[in-house]
Amino acid sequence: MYEYQNSMEFQTRFISHEDRRIARQALSGKHGFKALVQTSSGEVDASLSDFSSLGFAITIDKVGATSYAVGDEISITLSPLINHEYVIKGVVIDSQPTRLGGVKVSAVIEHEQSCRHDNFQPIHLTPEQSLKGQIVHPFIYKQNSYFELESLSRNGFYATGINSDFTLFEGMEVTFSLGSIEGMQNIRGRVSNVGLTQENSIRCFIDTAYLTSKTEEQLAQHCFHFAQKTPRDIRLAGLNSEAIQELVQYRFVETQAEYEAVLKLRRKSYASRGMCNKDDPIAMFALKQDAYGRILIVFHNARVIGTALLVFAQRGEQPFELDEQVPLSDFSLLPAYEELMEITAIFIERYYQETDVLHGVFESMYREGLSAGKNYVIVGSEPEWKDRFVRMGFRAAGLSYEHPRNCGIEMQVMVLNKDTGKTGKGMNPMLWWQVWGHVSVHLYQRRIIDYSWGQKMRVQFNRGLYEVVDVMKRFRQFFN
Repeated sequence: MYEYQNSMEFQTRFISHEDRRIARQALSGKHGFKALVQTSSGEVDASLSDFSSLGFAITIDKVGATSYAVGDEISITLSPLINHEYVIKGVVIDSQPTRLGGVKVSAVIEHEQSCRHDNFQPIHLTPEQSLKGQIVHPFIYKQNSYFELESLSRNGFYATGINSDFTLFEGMEVTFSLGSIEGMQNIRGRVSNVGLTQENSIRCFIDTAYLTSKTEEQLAQHCFHFAQKTPRDIRLAGLNSEAIQELVQYRFVETQAEYEAVLKLRRKSYASRGMCNKDDPIAMFALKQDAYGRILIVFHNARVIGTALLVFAQRGEQPFELDEQVPLSDFSLLPAYEELMEITAIFIERYYQETDVLHGVFESMYREGLSAGKNYVIVGSEPEWKDRFVRMGFRAAGLSYEHPRNCGIEMQVMVLNKDTGKTGKGMNPMLWWQVWGHVSVHLYQRRIIDYSWGQKMRVQFNRGLYEVVDVMKRFRQFFN
């Protein structure tokens, strides 16, 4: 193994003569490559005789060859196709006369070896978590190579395991796909940091400036589900970690151990905000409504990361938690008591709060409530959560009360009409389909709810409008 090192920032490695012969692609006859080289007398035509990701050889006349000695830097402009032009810089390692009176100059290519993730903290993938893909060569006819992702961030990813005869130049724009992610085909990227692995395969960084929002979402979901990264890990890598609700598990408490896990999460949430001590007895966080309500728990990697309590109340005997916070007279501002269901004691781990797990919680609760014949959902919202509830179609009821554990926090009572979730009444149609559309159609298909003729038309219109706008967005992103 030989090694040429020009500086601390640049390092080029190349392998033995026999392996180099395999890696380089020899050219003969009319191959269509146009090459120009800068000499002391100006830019002159050169004949490219072989090339690879690691080096190249050109043949030029004797006068032009005098501009270069072993160890000198050399730059050529290579045009393998019309409108495809690459500036390739290397260091001369050999200069030999040819039988036809020219000089063959061989060079190794300099490749910068810096961290391309910049300030992002990349997600590293083990072989068991790997994401495989295929890269298509931009100028060699029908040549492609498989690769594996080594690490990724919003800036791009390091691809490794690329065939040694697959030529990649600095700045080359390539098309790639990641096979295990649905719809991720024909994504464009730009190559940098080309190098050679110990297994004599090519490794490089592919910049993903052209990444669509849908592709970014699916990449984040792979990291969350298969690599078992947390939303915080994903955000530190610069990726959007919001869309994960379908990758966590929702179910209602069935065992004492699960209930204790709920109480511990409640304690942890309060302690993180200074409302209790982290070692207070978990019994302090039990609610009276736990005995007759339904407690939902959210799991990720067999760990409870969220919980909420659903209450179907009976006035007097089994009251809502809200009964304990506002006077009875204030209930006149709300729909009929027997039509209400209350969602309370909502706790989601810190790094999952900026995801759509909250919406997943409400989908599960909404389904249960409609199955029980309830028409309205009520919830007490802290100020920083109000916008999230509004986005889901909730409206302020004009009631407020002090937080049970912190008098400095004013809770707003929010109400959701079942028809808002059912057909999008009062909501932007595209937002409704994104937030409630799928669960509404599921409940209809299960015969839990029914649509009138007008409601059915409205649902179809909302769905169609959302899909048309989504296609237009993808089309615009693809050509930008």
